[in-house]
Amino acid sequence: MRFNEAKHIREVLSEMVIKDISPVLNLGSSTKNFREKEQPHIDEFIFKPLEEKGVKIYHADMKKSKGVDLVGDIYNKEYQKEIKALSPKLIMCCNIFEHVTDSKGFAEICDELLPSGGFMLVTVPYSYPYHNDPIDTYFRPSPEEIAELFEGYELIHQEIVSDISYREELIMKFPGAKLWVYLLKSFVKFFMPFNNFNAWKKRYHRYFWLFRPFKVSCVLLKKS
Repeated sequence: MRFNEAKHIREVLSEMVIKDISPVLNLGSSTKNFREKEQPHIDEFIFKPLEEKGVKIYHADMKKSKGVDLVGDIYNKEYQKEIKALSPKLIMCCNIFEHVTDSKGFAEICDELLPSGGFMLVTVPYSYPYHNDPIDTYFRPSPEEIAELFEGYELIHQEIVSDISYREELIMKFPGAKLWVYLLKSFVKFFMPFNNFNAWKKRYHRYFWLFRPFKVSCVLLKKS
């Protein structure tokens, strides 16, 4: 999750009434270490403020690890029943749609988990490099295209959130001379053989964002 994406989600959720969104289901949550150490802005901007307000949060993921409350495959019917029994009032589905082959089918599963009157918060990359986890279908929808996946929902909020460019990200990650060392190594590796084209894309597609910002589509929907 991008830094500005997390900040924007915080702003959206801060305007909502607590009783209308608790409990929250965080689909594809990854681990506690990921949310608090690898990408600490996720916990800082989103989940810590919610917890401080008394919001109950369930983190759901396939990874059996610390910080994952509901471990399972979202396509498994029994797992869906387990989630549905919790009656989440807000489902957060952040940066998942680009990793599934059937976006409409996945949206229908999410819809089945949410009671009437509940909220669906979805983010999907809009202008972003290839990143397989384990695949990337390169689904890069606008907010309107995301909303179209959820029939019968009211569009409460939509935004395309801009973040930094890959150049700025590299400058922050590799200060001073370290940046030139990294770029030199990348240049050398560019001419090395790859097992497949996806491996090449994973390493070099991001360079198309050297001078343009990463962007993420964000929508908040309410189920009728």
